[in-house]
Amino acid sequence: MEIYRYGEVTSTNDIAKDLARQGIDAAVVIAESQSAGRGRRGRSFLSPAGRGLYVSVLWRPLCSAEDLLPLTAMAAASAAVAIEKATGAQVGIKWPNDLVLNGKKIAGLLTEPALNGDGSVAHVVLGLGLNVGTKAEEFTPEVAAIASSLEAELGCAVDRAALEQAVVEALHQTLRHLCAPETYIDEYRCRCVTTGKLCRLLPEGREVEALDIDGRYGLVVRHGEELETIRSGEVSVRGLYGYVD
Repeated sequence: MEIYRYGEVTSTNDIAKDLARQGIDAAVVIAESQSAGRGRRGRSFLSPAGRGLYVSVLWRPLCSAEDLLPLTAMAAASAAVAIEKATGAQVGIKWPNDLVLNGKKIAGLLTEPALNGDGSVAHVVLGLGLNVGTKAEEFTPEVAAIASSLEAELGCAVDRAALEQAVVEALHQTLRHLCAPETYIDEYRCRCVTTGKLCRLLPEGREVEALDIDGRYGLVVRHGEELETIRSGEVSVRGLYGYVD
């Protein structure tokens, strides 16, 4: 799989999608900075030069759109393991795909598929933005309250080349395991910081108790006497990211 390196781009996912339109079947895109980095639900992702790892992987899997549903969660578990192996950081996962360290977000993932006219998958782009050396003062005050970086939380520098290699390989392997989503489920469950906590479902605001992660990475919750499984969306976890009320 060829690696394409850039200085500043709008986002690595954008570049990967451009490569797909050019007929490239598989590629890794890495940039020094992003002028319009983004996360889920269109949120911006701060991507200063030399402060993070901004990477996207392009793949053309032979699968259905439904088969892609667990991909982002699978990648979160795979990337968490890779970061820990490269740096020693004990990375957790806030459902569905935030990577957290010491209660603060250090990374997020974004999956963007493209479908053919018959509903099959034309290609998928899997992107990860990881705060490696971002300093607290570089975040806005609102973001600084919930986010941090690897080096800030570890209190030391990390081997960025080794980290990049580990993360890129992890994302590549995740895509290769699309047909076996159970590969990462145990790792996801043991790293998930959401289960066992009171959570608020967003955007509706209903408070539930998070009980478990099912075999397709859905969040099993209890509301009163009722059990349900959340397949998409977000939750605010009590005791994390400043949610305490």
